[in-house]
Amino acid sequence: MGRGYRQAKIRRILYLFSGSCAKISRMKLRSITKRMFVLGLLTVLGTTGATSVATAEPQAPPSDVNATGKPRGGWEPVGPNSVGGMLAVSPAGLAMMQPSPPALWLSGDRGASWSVRRGLPQDTSIQGFFVDPANPDRMLAVGNKPAGFLGEWRGMLVRTTDRGQTWETLREWYPDGAFGMATDPTGRVVVVQNMDSLSVSTDGGEHWNDVPRTWPREGNASPVGALKLTLVGDDAYLTTVLPEYALWVVRGVSGKEPQAELVYRANGEINQVASDGKRFVVTVGPELHGSTDGGKTWTVLRRDPGEQTLREPRFLGGRLYVSTYNDIDVSADFGRTWSRKPVPAAGEGVSDMIDLPAGPGKPATTLISSLYRGVYADEGKRGYQQIGVPGESIRDLVTTGNLLRESVVAAGVQEIYNTPLPRGKVAAADRVWQSHPADRLHEDARLSVSPSRPDVVWQVTRNGFSLDVLRSGDGGRTWEFAAKAKEGLPRAIFAHPADPNRVLVSAFAPSGYVLYRSNDAGKTWEKLATDNGFIAFAGDPWNPDRVWGGDSDGLSRSDDGGKTWTHVTSQPVSAISISRWGGGRVLIGGAGIHLSEDGGKTFRRVFDGEDPREISRILPHPFDFRVWFASNATGGGVLRSTDFGRTWSPVPGALPDSRVLSLAVSADGRYLFAGTAQSGAYRLTLY
Repeated sequence: MGRGYRQAKIRRILYLFSGSCAKISRMKLRSITKRMFVLGLLTVLGTTGATSVATAEPQAPPSDVNATGKPRGGWEPVGPNSVGGMLAVSPAGLAMMQPSPPALWLSGDRGASWSVRRGLPQDTSIQGFFVDPANPDRMLAVGNKPAGFLGEWRGMLVRTTDRGQTWETLREWYPDGAFGMATDPTGRVVVVQNMDSLSVSTDGGEHWNDVPRTWPREGNASPVGALKLTLVGDDAYLTTVLPEYALWVVRGVSGKEPQAELVYRANGEINQVASDGKRFVVTVGPELHGSTDGGKTWTVLRRDPGEQTLREPRFLGGRLYVSTYNDIDVSADFGRTWSRKPVPAAGEGVSDMIDLPAGPGKPATTLISSLYRGVYADEGKRGYQQIGVPGESIRDLVTTGNLLRESVVAAGVQEIYNTPLPRGKVAAADRVWQSHPADRLHEDARLSVSPSRPDVVWQVTRNGFSLDVLRSGDGGRTWEFAAKAKEGLPRAIFAHPADPNRVLVSAFAPSGYVLYRSNDAGKTWEKLATDNGFIAFAGDPWNPDRVWGGDSDGLSRSDDGGKTWTHVTSQPVSAISISRWGGGRVLIGGAGIHLSEDGGKTFRRVFDGEDPREISRILPHPFDFRVWFASNATGGGVLRSTDFGRTWSPVPGALPDSRVLSLAVSADGRYLFAGTAQSGAYRLTLY
């Protein structure tokens, strides 16, 4: 039974289907089930390889589907809770500083919900954070970034007096940078650690005195990292780096003649320091050393049983904490006895800890921040509860499955997240998505789902200087390899709508751009020659051999499944979408949006733009043929067309983060999801 048999079968299906279509066209498709049945028949035809020749104008959508009106409500945050940072608590609530790109997150309900403020310099990494306990509107932050030649840094101290709405720069440091900050409890005395000095202010950052370095430093070594500096009374304790890893103190920092002296040099590299005002601890490789007499004598308080490096020592509520990347050790008697428990996210360690006082009906709890996983409340024997923060960059976003069990899968900076598709009212629990902290590093991942096999998600992810291809058949909950360690850094992945077994992956390798193709759902792969570094793909819904690809050089088309390419247009392309309903409609995005209504022969500009990667996604509504959506990665939010892509305007309702990197729509067309640059994913109910 060869090709002739299959073509005869296709003709028979088309003949039978034409009669059904005549009946269906006279029906009002009042139920989602009927609409999905029709779409399913279309999908069956699409996977057979039949080629669409439809060019007629699409008809009006079914009367009960209207995505052109005002959406219900506004954009709702749906997660994922995913990012940690530097924590602070005050009478106004919780504050968390996301280090890079910097963002201030605020919560007045103990982490149940968060709002974000972004007035900080976006090209700076925050090294220190302080919230005034008496005036929570006043905050200080120290930021730093590489500048100029190797070893040169540009640091700054910024202040807000309106709880993060605006920030002012109090001082800059160049080329010595600003690598840490310590304050007294009021924030009046501020000490900033630089490469060649210690800067001290006694009036909250208005005026400064610089204490020149008398402790050793070699070459470009700099004290990068947290807990390198602490202020005890009028003395500033700091750890030094190459060539001498030691603990030093600058005594009398607020006086006229501060003096530096060596406190402790261990048989190993002293890394971090912490103090409760009377006792000191330092980390030395797998050991924690402690002193109760100001650093005159020291004892080993803890040695990790697995010889892992100890880090993040802290005093909280009379307890002493120290951790590895997998475990947290706690002592209530300054190291005589210890208890151990796992960190909230295996392999990620701890980036900050703070005690959250009891509130109305809420007990006191310890909050633990994991920079790349989120903020967790320690609930003792019940484990950890993740309470935020939804600050992830959602670079790619897809829906997968069917109406009975649909999921949303998101690709972050270094992680893959998945959740059952949130319907109805969004609760706090809905914002806690599944992640894969013990799985692998899903770095720079891209996703794709073929409409003809919506239960399968494809992922390409960076693996060092190569790439892996993974496949999930259960909504992103588990993944299996489809290809390991192929040459090149990933740029895009594409599962063809007309043939879900055909998968394309573009990458950049030392030898240039490469394109991998599988025709058997990832079992085997071939490397195709190409001069294009495609970052966007689209496929003809009816022809598995026709593929469109876009990059900075423009739009190209292949009629043999990606083996050879014909250049079509020269304007940069970052998004492509093809109408599944005929009409010869092709939409491309880049610096604006261009529309073709003749199958890609000619294009005209229908929306203006400037940045070549401004339009990150273009997406048709699955049932309202008139409606298309486009996302703007540079701050334009989400756009909508209600006339088949001919004109565009913003979707009603403002997004808290208008830099939208990705879009997805639910199978029933009711929910639109937007993945933002630094605020996770949002959901909009269309009708």
